[in-house]
Amino acid sequence: MNETTDPSNHILIVAIIAFYWALLGSWSQLLPRSGEDKPKRDDALTGQRTASTEPRSSADAPSDLIRKIDPDFDLAKFLAGAKTAYETILRAYVDSDFQTLKHLVGPEVLYTFEQAIAGRRDCGEMLQLTFIGTSEAKVVDALEKDGTAEIVVRYVSDLIQVTRLADDTIVAGDPKQIVEVTDTWTFACETLSTKRNWMLIATEGE
Repeated sequence: MNETTDPSNHILIVAIIAFYWALLGSWSQLLPRSGEDKPKRDDALTGQRTASTEPRSSADAPSDLIRKIDPDFDLAKFLAGAKTAYETILRAYVDSDFQTLKHLVGPEVLYTFEQAIAGRRDCGEMLQLTFIGTSEAKVVDALEKDGTAEIVVRYVSDLIQVTRLADDTIVAGDPKQIVEVTDTWTFACETLSTKRNWMLIATEGE
């Protein structure tokens, strides 16, 4: 996931995500291994949650909670879209692709990303992120409240992250080191809306 060189790639990526999200939105038409020397990741990706949710008191598994909202919920289909969204949002963040981000993330997450991107620009830095793959993506929590459904997904992925100056000097990361990272992202959707788009509303890194 280095630089995007062909503008048509952005159109294709957004189209693919829109397709996945259309599938996910149809809730039955309802709705490093490197240990202590692990490099510091980008603050915008690993910072505090940008939205809060109340603790769940139910003993039910997340998938059971979801099916109480919609018995026909397709977990496999949802996770397929969530994995695609994860890589696409990371790519858009690294490439400062605001048009893609506006389609996939909520206002608070977008503001956090915009601030981080502006900070990189002001410091004359460039972030490079190579996406190796996601070894795990699973739903760890779910909630429906006041017409909004939230699903929390935990990702375990392998990435290479490097921050460089304009003269190519490395200021953070290692281009030869693959790092295992764990992120917890919360997606939300208005269940009563006729156009149900899942949006990233919170991020948290470990």
